[in-house]
Amino acid sequence: MAETTEATGRTLEEAKRSAAQALGVPTDSCEFEVLEQSSKGLFAKTNYRVRATVVAPAGEPVAARERERPDKEPEAPAEAEAEAEAEAPQVEANDEDARKVAEMVQGIFDGAGADVTVKVKGLTGKYVDLMLSGGDAGLLLAAREPALDSLQYLANAMLSRTLPGGVRVTLDAEEYRAERNAALERLAREVAEQVSERKQEAVLDPLPAHERRVVHRALLEIEGVESYSEGEEPNRRIVISPKG
Repeated sequence: MAETTEATGRTLEEAKRSAAQALGVPTDSCEFEVLEQSSKGLFAKTNYRVRATVVAPAGEPVAARERERPDKEPEAPAEAEAEAEAEAPQVEANDEDARKVAEMVQGIFDGAGADVTVKVKGLTGKYVDLMLSGGDAGLLLAAREPALDSLQYLANAMLSRTLPGGVRVTLDAEEYRAERNAALERLAREVAEQVSERKQEAVLDPLPAHERRVVHRALLEIEGVESYSEGEEPNRRIVISPKG
């Protein structure tokens, strides 16, 4: 009979890790069934309950497999991230890169028949910063989860194939990025204050990588809390914890 167990966690990944640890196997050696998902909340103690069933590879006994380490694998906060980037070869986008990136993104809109004009706003290290304008530009910001982020993700996926070397693109329209970053910084401060008062971790909603960096950097300036990320894209979340 297959080995099974149930476990809970603030996030789905945490619940899976807890169940796999209880069985003494890696998470990739289990099949999972989500039994319950509680209402979301910053300070909810249990968000998910899962059932894990061990699936042993053919010819390999379960006991022979290496036990999964319970350690978290947090996303490097801003300081560690900056150190890693300093050691890595630096990529600098140039004017020719900017021209190619702008033409590629303009081609996406032209192909869709959208009234959007793409202009180079500037260069920031490996990033080509583009500003979008025109009659249809506002449609990229209309939804609760703006299509601008999805389009930026798509553009960077295309760049990794068409323009090797690590050059990346950021897309903005109607100064959305500045307003969004300011809102994220306010959120970070407000939640950090609650975490300090309650002495309890808080889990934010999933954020894309560039927005998680904004939150991590804002939290570096706040005493008494620390942050890390857990989960897998696109559901990777920031956890804000009290220090000490």
